[in-house]
Amino acid sequence: MAQGLTYQDDYLVGGPARAWVTPNFRLAEYTRPDGSVRIHRELVAAVQLLRNALGRSVDIVSLMPEGTLGRGRDGLFVWVEAGDPTEVVAAATRLAKDGSFAHIEARGPRVYLDMPDPAQLPPLVPENALARAIEVTAAFETSGDPYLQVTGNFDGAGLSFGPIQVNFGTGTLQEMFRRYRTRNETLLKRCFGPQWEEWQQVLALPSRSRQIAWADALSRGRNKADFDPRWKAALQAVGNTPAFRDETLRYAYDVYGRKLIAALSWLDGVCPIPIGNFRCLAALYDLCVQQGSLNKAHDAIRRRIAAEQPSDEFQLTRIAVEERGRKANPAWRADCISRRLCILEREPVEVTDTGRSARRDNPNLYLLRNVPVKQMAQYLL
Repeated sequence: MAQGLTYQDDYLVGGPARAWVTPNFRLAEYTRPDGSVRIHRELVAAVQLLRNALGRSVDIVSLMPEGTLGRGRDGLFVWVEAGDPTEVVAAATRLAKDGSFAHIEARGPRVYLDMPDPAQLPPLVPENALARAIEVTAAFETSGDPYLQVTGNFDGAGLSFGPIQVNFGTGTLQEMFRRYRTRNETLLKRCFGPQWEEWQQVLALPSRSRQIAWADALSRGRNKADFDPRWKAALQAVGNTPAFRDETLRYAYDVYGRKLIAALSWLDGVCPIPIGNFRCLAALYDLCVQQGSLNKAHDAIRRRIAAEQPSDEFQLTRIAVEERGRKANPAWRADCISRRLCILEREPVEVTDTGRSARRDNPNLYLLRNVPVKQMAQYLL
């Protein structure tokens, strides 16, 4: 995604014209008539979020000021068209609640959008931050809407589902569906239709191995990574239901959010530099999802902190994710570290470890706002 793009002080200033800036926008769309580029990365992200919210194409029709609109706001505004301007304004106004936009104004079919002062971007609320972190982590493993991901038995886990890939092998899929049923059994039945009774029988099987065997028989495609279309459609209906998306977020917090808080509390005891920036928290969340905790690297982290005396949260987080990554299986160490640093730096970072190299990228890096998360300190009490 970010290969070849050039940033200066968080402004996108150059790169190949056809390079993807975010999943639906190329650099050419942010290029001015004179061929120059200067657009703040947070505004680029906000435009992508607007496109996601509308569920349809958004055209960037101008990057030039008109009258007072855009004057003195170089790189901090765009003019867009996306159908009914009333709908565009409504969607942008909802996004303005978390600081994506500051000024929204319709002029005929076009809508003017600008962002807050980059030096005073508002913090994210914890719920929004968690949802974004989940989408970033999910994009390392899957593509498209993470809540609609259904994966067959390519890895021995039987069936994996959703943004945190709950599965039969770990028992997390069974627990997730118990929570869904408690939340709204009527809606859940509706998603499965005539397959509901069989699904209940599968969840009631006395062993995970039998559940995995059931899923294996329905796995399809290369390496069994796909799944039977009827069952896939039923599961995706679940993933499309707002109540179940909300329950997935709750589950992610209960499982991985608590692990993140444990990691933050331990780091605070070793090096009392507050970690509250969303980029740092997202990198540590990704670590908790993939590696569980910092426990195996406690001694190595302590030694490196003592030697390097980090001066800010980014240096401290880097030490934590690098040292924990070095405790992974040698085959995956470079990948683990590159993945975390990609989040922290918001661009691919090449890492070589034990003779292997990795350079992970992620289409959802635009979600990584460079802002604090509200009230993080209260979770450390």
